[in-house]
Amino acid sequence: MTVRVLAVYGSETNQTYIAMKDMVDNWKNEPNQKFDVIDFLQGDDAAEKFSDINSTNYDIIIVGVSSYGEGDSPGGYGKFLYQLQEAAKSDEKPLDGLQHAVLGFGSTIYETYQNCPRLTDKYLGEAGSRRCLERVEVDEMVEVDGQVDTWAKEIVKTSLADGPAGSKLDSVCDWTSPKDEILAKTLGEDGFEEGNGVPEVGPMKMIVIAVAVAGFSYYWYNNKMNDSE
Repeated sequence: MTVRVLAVYGSETNQTYIAMKDMVDNWKNEPNQKFDVIDFLQGDDAAEKFSDINSTNYDIIIVGVSSYGEGDSPGGYGKFLYQLQEAAKSDEKPLDGLQHAVLGFGSTIYETYQNCPRLTDKYLGEAGSRRCLERVEVDEMVEVDGQVDTWAKEIVKTSLADGPAGSKLDSVCDWTSPKDEILAKTLGEDGFEEGNGVPEVGPMKMIVIAVAVAGFSYYWYNNKMNDSE
């Protein structure tokens, strides 16, 4: 039995994107892979086809996302979180028949570092999806690769063991596990917090972001080169 997967990501400095892309590539390269990634989409692209995200087209939604600023959505993800927010309010439970798992990225130097992953997990469940694996919260300040690799294997194992029929089972836990602290956000259709609109990014913040991206890219490249030796 094949499990049809929608993989969605939200990434501000590209770390989450790189981790998710590596996972998706590895899944696709597995021989006789029954964990079939149908689509790998940035959040806003997934929002554009939100009406198609249902049990007719997918069995499981895999989300890898970080937070930005004061627990806000990273660039290119807010519209998807808005759609989840609205779906969570619906009595129709539009994601009924689906299952999901969330992988959160961030750094504990920020108090709201897992806000967006937690809101995503919360809304997915409230919109009718069954949580098939406890959310994993990756802290950039500690070892990342081992934790992500373990999660990638576990979601495949869990998904194939339960199959699409797993959507009828109880969730393995509530969204409050492993942590439940959130900073409430009410998003508008544009994907930004209502009343705020698109935030301005000054020259100094642009420099900080550029340095962060360059630093992670250097770290990731060196690790890849060392692994290949």
